Amino acid sequence: MPQELGSDTCPIKPFGLEVRFDLSRGLSPEDGATLRDLFYKHKLLLFRGQSLTREEQFGVLEHIGPVDRASSLDYVAPDDPVLGSRHLAFHSDMHFAPFPAEGVSLLALDVEEETTYTAFVDAAAAYRRLPEAVAQRIDGLKSVRAATPGVYEDELPYDLPEGMHSMERDAVMYHPETGEPIVYVARCSTSRLVGLDREDSSTLLHRLYDAIYDEAHMLKHWWRNGDLLIWDNLALQHARPNIEGITRRKLQRATIATHDQAAQIPASYISPVDVENWQVQEGAR
Repeated sequence: MPQELGSDTCPIKPFGLEVRFDLSRGLSPEDGATLRDLFYKHKLLLFRGQSLTREEQFGVLEHIGPVDRASSLDYVAPDDPVLGSRHLAFHSDMHFAPFPAEGVSLLALDVEEETTYTAFVDAAAAYRRLPEAVAQRIDGLKSVRAATPGVYEDELPYDLPEGMHSMERDAVMYHPETGEPIVYVARCSTSRLVGLDREDSSTLLHRLYDAIYDEAHMLKHWWRNGDLLIWDNLALQHARPNIEGITRRKLQRATIATHDQAAQIPASYISPVDVENWQVQEGAR
């Protein structure tokens, strides 16, 4: 009898689920429904030993939601022109857009095995860990989120550099599928909480960062060839260390998005080089 998706699984600590299933066989409607349920329950799914074309990867994700076929970032590699080998601080993709990507997936095509990792934190779980008084205080607050690609090494200044695109977002996002509250701020892209002065904003943001980036609740996935990770881009944030000197780390990327992602990128979107230039300027002031 053919194996059913979800019949052979193993929890990942502190969150996530490894699912043992050959996705190249294709998914029945029942398997697809199980995949979607597991995705929203566990927020991160790991499938090992996979061999999929990008179109087949799209086909897997379509059981969860619409996919973005127009992304300019099809592959992540040390020499790609978008991210290169630089460190990426914790962020969620397209956090600065009105409608961020709902899910992200990476498939390891050619990597130096267990040499590099992607780290994850669960901002929905972080909300549940907040003291009740802090949770109540941030409900209803808005934050200023800047269009940085996750490479701003330090915290953003309270007053953003001139010309840096930003938008106001609810500090607590309620997940559109699960209804879970998510602490939707990030150290590398949130400049302040609206309505609070510099000191109060910084103090409260640091309370939130302590909950989100607590290493006791952080997952580090060390890449092996054939690993496919699919994660909830709204509830989770991801990061990676500097990978300079790593020559083999090609990851095939595909995203779940109900809204056109490219159409939401503003003309004033900040490139990694621009961010680095601003960091130098800020440090010189």
